This record gives sequence, structure tokens and C-alpha cells, in this order.
Amino acid sequence: MRAPTMTGQRMLAACCFTLIALLGTACGSSGTPAPVKTVTVTIRPSTSPTPAALAPSGPLPCLTTDLRLTVGAANGAAGTIYYPVDFTNASTSACTMYGYPGVAFVGSPGGSQVGAPAGRGSNTAPALVTLEPGATAHATLAVSDVLIGNNCLHHQVQVHWLQVYPPDQYSALFAPLSRQGCADKSLVTMHISTVSSGP
Repeated sequence: MRAPTMTGQRMLAACCFTLIALLGTACGSSGTPAPVKTVTVTIRPSTSPTPAALAPSGPLPCLTTDLRLTVGAANGAAGTIYYPVDFTNASTSACTMYGYPGVAFVGSPGGSQVGAPAGRGSNTAPALVTLEPGATAHATLAVSDVLIGNNCLHHQVQVHWLQVYPPDQYSALFAPLSRQGCADKSLVTMHISTVSSGP
């Protein structure tokens, strides 16, 4: 039973000695390392040009810092008072506006919101407006005197400022506007139109 085991061990030892002999021959009998062959690899640049970064096809959206806000004089009809809300491009480059501003009454610039924000009017579909430097875009704020007078009897407050977020912006502009407002956040008493280039 031990003879096959001894034979296998001898064969394994013979293989190891053969492998050591081969390595010794490869390295040279004198102990000197075999010469190393150096291969130089040249990487050539691709012949196809790298595609250029896509440049914007037109003016970028107007940032809050690009704009100056003014609220015009009130005019009214049938219990609703209308205020022109104007955005003037105060920068040196053209920019674009699209959609609805975010509008609310506030107690002071940067102060707390008074009542519900303006809802979105639906009379005009949004359109892209391009503002050259010095040009003005317009929106119309409609405030219901009927709702404030009849539905907000115990929540009427005097407001002095309008807070306006230009479309797609996260910092606000402020303009003075003194009138009666409604502190009831569940009652929407005003609506804002989309920005347009018309008067």
C-alpha cells in the first residue's frame, strides 16, 4: 500500500528538480541575469477629431440678478384690480424668460409671506421671451377685491410689498405695493399671468 505513494512522491520531486534546472539554464550558469529586451510602444493620437462641446444655441435664461422689477399703477374692473408687473433686463447680455412668475404679498422685503400666493391665470399660453439689454417683459397681477372684502372679513391686513420670483428662479425680487390683502392662506385672492413681450 505504501509503494504507490512513494512512487508519486518521487515523481513530484523529479519534476521540481527539472523545473529548477530549467530556471537555472534560463538565467545563465554564471549567475548573471539574462539580458532584458526593451520594447518601446508609441501611442499615436486618434485621427478622428474630438467632438467640440455643444455651445448654447441662444441666450440663457434670465437670472434674478439680471432683472429689475417694477409694479405699475393699479387699474380695476368689476371687483378685480390689475397691476402691471414689469421685468427689465439690467444686464449687458440678452436673456430669456418663459412661464409664470411666483408672486405673493409680504410684510417687508425678505419678510414673511402674507396669505396665499398668486394662482396662475390661464388666458395666455406661455411663450419664450427674449430680452435684449434694457428691454422689458410684462406680466399682469389680478387681485380680487370682492374675495378680500366678502370672504376675508376677519383676515384683512394692510400689505406694503410684493415678492416676485422670476420664472425658474429661486431668489426673489421685491417692489413696494400698498393695498389691502388677505392673511387667510386657504383663500387665493390673486392670479398672475405668464410673462410676455407685449405691453
